[in-house]
Amino acid sequence: MTTAPAPALTAADVTVTTDNMGRVYAVIPDDVARLLAVASLEGVDMNARGYDPQESVVHPADSWAAATVRVIFDALLDCPDVTEDVHEWGLGQYRTWGGGTFWGFIVGRSGWDADTRWWRDYDRTGHLRVRGSATIAPRSRRHLAGTCTF
Repeated sequence: MTTAPAPALTAADVTVTTDNMGRVYAVIPDDVARLLAVASLEGVDMNARGYDPQESVVHPADSWAAATVRVIFDALLDCPDVTEDVHEWGLGQYRTWGGGTFWGFIVGRSGWDADTRWWRDYDRTGHLRVRGSATIAPRSRRHLAGTCTF
């Protein structure tokens, strides 16, 4: 059995928008969102308790997940809604230090209603929502530099 290669994401594929409360969303193609949503749940114990028990496994810097998140970060930083205050969205250090955490949302196109600026069929589109906060470790983290967690 052969597996299909993971779809490549370009900045042009990412639509940056806000919801009715001004929160930032990166809306991406469904096929990419499905795989990224799975990556965001890898290693997460949904029954864990305590401080931040929901972080995913560390995805290597050269992995598809990390490369995809970097494309999303670049697209976000090209958007006026985000560049107005990059620190508010966790991306203030990304271009300088190669790392940051996006404090907004990543969702597949079928899970987002552009007209109402809100989730579309929330209960049925969970497989298109990337859980957690996409994070790229900065260069200062040495052995973790460029790795991705959610």
